[in-house]
Amino acid sequence: MDSLKANVINEVRKLFLKKKTLAYLILMAMMSFLTALFISNIQAKLIFIAVNSISYPIMLLAIFTNSFLPLFVFMAASDLFPGEIADRTLKLVLTMPISRFKIYISKLIAISSYALLNFCVIFFVSLLSALCLNIKITSITNVALSYLADLVPALILVIFASFIVQFFRSGSTALISSIFIFIAVKTLSLFNTLVNNNLFTTYLNWSSLWLASGTNPFRELNLLLLLLAYGIIFFTAGYYLFDRNEV
Repeated sequence: MDSLKANVINEVRKLFLKKKTLAYLILMAMMSFLTALFISNIQAKLIFIAVNSISYPIMLLAIFTNSFLPLFVFMAASDLFPGEIADRTLKLVLTMPISRFKIYISKLIAISSYALLNFCVIFFVSLLSALCLNIKITSITNVALSYLADLVPALILVIFASFIVQFFRSGSTALISSIFIFIAVKTLSLFNTLVNNNLFTTYLNWSSLWLASGTNPFRELNLLLLLLAYGIIFFTAGYYLFDRNEV
């Protein structure tokens, strides 16, 4: 357990020592505030446009989970897996007294931590922006629950990204290929309803289903089990490839 904890700290440190990692966090914070500022100015001039404090954070969440989150997760996974193979730093990690399973888990935790931090930045900046711009806040609880709900598919996306990048030995190639694969999957789901309903990428903004039709416990439980099934499959396949990968 001590070796796992030490390696998690090491993986998180490696990820956050990269300038682009912090740059993207700052970019998301700026985007969250500037978007609120733009909407506030538009509302003041055009009466027929109305965006309240609840719809804005949730609207921002929908944009983030479907566009920026996949980009950030694929970037982090590409850096920590094939990026380290290309830099030959993974070989040094494998010489340490720690199993490949714990190394794989450590990298997943590091990427998940980055995704979680992005969620926190958007959540707090969007709410603070609403306060600073005098946008009435009616229910922070609903917003918080929406962000918590979307963390589940975000973690499945992390596991998926870690599986996909195992097929590549270059960080840049892995990143570009992962993005194209994600776009292809999303495009395929647009033309096939059956595929769309059974793809985990459809539920990256899981909270929107709650807001649209209310909470149906049986439906949400089925979706949760579907997401967990995807997570187990991607985790098993990803670790298998990582374990057999020659560095």
